[in-house]
Amino acid sequence: MINTTDFSPNLHFLEGVELTELHTHVGFSISPTMLWEIAHDQGIRLPTKSYWEFEKMITIHEAKGYEEYLSMYDWTEKIQSSPEALFTGMQNIVSGAYRKNNITKLEMRFNPILRNRKGERDLDHLIVFALQGMERAMLKYPVKAGIILMMDRRFSQQENAGIVKKAIKYRHRGVVGIDLAGPISLNDQSARFAPRDIKSLVEEARGFGLGVTIHTGEATGIEEMWQVVEELSPDRIGHGIACIQDQKLMDHLVNNKIVLETCPTSNLNTKVLKDFDEMRHVYATLKKNNVLFTINTDGPEMQCISLRAEFQKLLEHNILTKEDLLRANQVASEASFIKQE
Repeated sequence: MINTTDFSPNLHFLEGVELTELHTHVGFSISPTMLWEIAHDQGIRLPTKSYWEFEKMITIHEAKGYEEYLSMYDWTEKIQSSPEALFTGMQNIVSGAYRKNNITKLEMRFNPILRNRKGERDLDHLIVFALQGMERAMLKYPVKAGIILMMDRRFSQQENAGIVKKAIKYRHRGVVGIDLAGPISLNDQSARFAPRDIKSLVEEARGFGLGVTIHTGEATGIEEMWQVVEELSPDRIGHGIACIQDQKLMDHLVNNKIVLETCPTSNLNTKVLKDFDEMRHVYATLKKNNVLFTINTDGPEMQCISLRAEFQKLLEHNILTKEDLLRANQVASEASFIKQE
């Protein structure tokens, strides 16, 4: 049983409750200490020789714009760009999730092409070592874990097709789904991206039994959300809180049982939400309209948060009740792409 003595009395209702997290990025889930060690072990030249400056560089201490926020991935992805780094990092993520939060079902996502050093690293090696690190951690702790491979808005069709191909190849090894994320205005490709561009890739992945989740309704609005749900029919949506602006869109989510992977602290840190009052309105609207949602960190180390701390924050600011949080955790467990044994 996890030691809960370090947590607020508000969280005693979670004692013995196994938690599920569906939305956490590998790029922001490995501790700064571990990233510092990995970087030095690989001889990577960092922009600072001070650990404390490095820690500040890869964690959020004040709200940032969405594109500035995404740029923080540049260093974490570079440090993780080796098979050995991913092996070590995945063990660190899974073991920490269990020890710190009693997370027993965990889905982690990353983009292998953003870790291949412009083609220098072999994608199969990166993915297999990540899977082996995850498997090693599951031997040590009672956690069921899976990996989601991510496409990117700034990528060519060929690059995104390559990611889906790898997801299909390793679907029996622990890859459980595909995702789409990335900047929305970084280059011409991302600026003109439309969900229909990857429709055939999504259908191919789904045909092989992979789950589909898509980042939308965070930095993008309801227009793109409509395109995503109509063109791609995802099982889940990463963030998706823009849906509260459109009653018909919320009805569509409910009728099609599309689950939102909400990330409260991340939405504050990226200025998607301005304050807790706006957050309270978002969740009140989702609840009123019976939209299924889960609670996630987006990346606990970078956000300086944990899943339990997310729950505590939502309680303390009267955004969700204990019953709401337990329900969200149940929804997460049931919506997981990890197959039940």
